[in-house]
Amino acid sequence: MNESQPTATADRILDVAEEMFAEQGYRGVSVRSITLACGANIAAVHYHFGSKQVLLEEIFARRSGAINAARLALLAQCADQPGRAPLLEQILEAYLRPSFAQPSGDKGAKRFMRLRSVVAHEQAELSKNLIARHFNATSHRFLEAIAAATPHLALEDVCWRFHFLLGAHYYTLSNPGRIQALSGDQCDPADLEAALAEMIAFAAAGFRALPCDRSQMSFAPSSAQSA
Repeated sequence: MNESQPTATADRILDVAEEMFAEQGYRGVSVRSITLACGANIAAVHYHFGSKQVLLEEIFARRSGAINAARLALLAQCADQPGRAPLLEQILEAYLRPSFAQPSGDKGAKRFMRLRSVVAHEQAELSKNLIARHFNATSHRFLEAIAAATPHLALEDVCWRFHFLLGAHYYTLSNPGRIQALSGDQCDPADLEAALAEMIAFAAAGFRALPCDRSQMSFAPSSAQSA
């Protein structure tokens, strides 16, 4: 047997499983349907992965490993130097670019985002554990870098704003058609460079904003308004 054949079979199973989970839901896809779609057999799936959940975990490991490595490599290149973008923008780009950048014709990043959305909806606890295991360490590195670049913010403020960045990032990649509808096709969801630039500008402004004074915030109507 060609030594590359087991690896090729495993990769094909992962590719097909990822696409089917993203499009049909994690619960709605069986191991048998995956094997039929990729032309393998159930024995091959059990040989390489053991179960449907292990398949899902391997998909997360494969995608997150590449994304995290690229993020950390870009973060290491960030520096506050003349002629470069402000440090905060560099850090934000280092975090966001790897999930936006895709080889020509590769729809993997968007597909992985859809898969994450499906799993979060269907298997909340499993989703939380997978995200923590595969992304938390790298996210903490970026939280530290952003905190150093925004000394006017407490760590609590940085965490809240990073949380909002995650939401914008997640929604943009998992549901790009929404902005196309709202903008009357003026915003092209396929233009990932434009989306990346807009998100960096949006997030940088959010991180540079003054800390929230919660004591001054009230949404209750005043007595004059309610009279």
